[in-house]
Amino acid sequence: MNSNTININKLKEKRIKGSSKFNFNTRLNTNKINAFETAYGILFPDSYKQFMEEFNGGMFLEYEQSYYIDMTDWEPDGPKWSSFYFYTLEELQEEYIALSFECNLISDDVMDSFPLIPICNTPNQETIMLVSQNGLSNESPVFISNDISDMSTYVQIDENFGSFLGKIIDHEGFPNIKVEPGSQLLSIFIYDSGILNTINKEITDDEKIIRSSAMMILNPKNGWNYYERGSANENKGLIDKALEDYNKAIKLEDDEPLFYYCRGNLILTHGSPRKALIDMDIAVKQEPNNNFYRYGRANTFLKLGKLPEALADCNFIIEIDDIYEPALSVRYQVYKAMGEDDLAQKDADLLNDLFC
Repeated sequence: MNSNTININKLKEKRIKGSSKFNFNTRLNTNKINAFETAYGILFPDSYKQFMEEFNGGMFLEYEQSYYIDMTDWEPDGPKWSSFYFYTLEELQEEYIALSFECNLISDDVMDSFPLIPICNTPNQETIMLVSQNGLSNESPVFISNDISDMSTYVQIDENFGSFLGKIIDHEGFPNIKVEPGSQLLSIFIYDSGILNTINKEITDDEKIIRSSAMMILNPKNGWNYYERGSANENKGLIDKALEDYNKAIKLEDDEPLFYYCRGNLILTHGSPRKALIDMDIAVKQEPNNNFYRYGRANTFLKLGKLPEALADCNFIIEIDDIYEPALSVRYQVYKAMGEDDLAQKDADLLNDLFC
């Protein structure tokens, strides 16, 4: 039996004994853990994954539970602020997304997956994190940061999660974390390990479909997941599947104009401009000053032969942005269809100037 399994069993024993300071959540469905890894293109270290399979986050309380009875979790003296608090999977997702936006450690060239995984906050409001196992031969070390926007603060504090968890248990949830002089910086570890070479790549449509499908397991009521999969299905020429996904996205979030535009454009491309106009019109009504959606409606009007309506939408756009190429292109076609060759030529000249 390895040391991490021993630590997990120690925690399970504390749960059975019902200590008033023991406040860890029940086990997490493995399918959700796997879905998270697939959705974000990461791999949890085995020791941390084993922990999550038994405990969906939690902490050792500093005081008896009765002390916190009138407190909210995140008050300064509340349990989550005053302990080493391990995130639930839902909280981890929020923290992971926030970290990926705020951390300046990783190059903008990274197209695939953000490799840092925040797992815990400390009583000093520091973030404890791991690195995705993609490209690593050994388990990720444990790192800590007191400012996630400053990569110079990301410093190693333990060899792996199993070792860190052991210290948490041995000290009843409050280990004395010290950053030793000369401790490894996360930035050095990232570049020395070469893991950026495994993630600097474009995501294919097939991968987008797999990831967005996994996202649906994590967030089944989020319309954007269906939109993402629908877009990938459309790129692959899977029209029926794309339409089904756009329909679901709209059903979940009927106030998002992009979903209507995408469904309308799909329908327009495949031969039903009259039906497409319904979606394009909804998109414009939801965001009337959005040039992109109004261009979509103008193009649909053009396909239907509704030239005055198409011209009105184009003029509306060009009054705001006189070099908006899609609107100029549609207006050129409208003028040609109307027999206004001189006006069409002016738009053609403008378009030529834009591409010169």
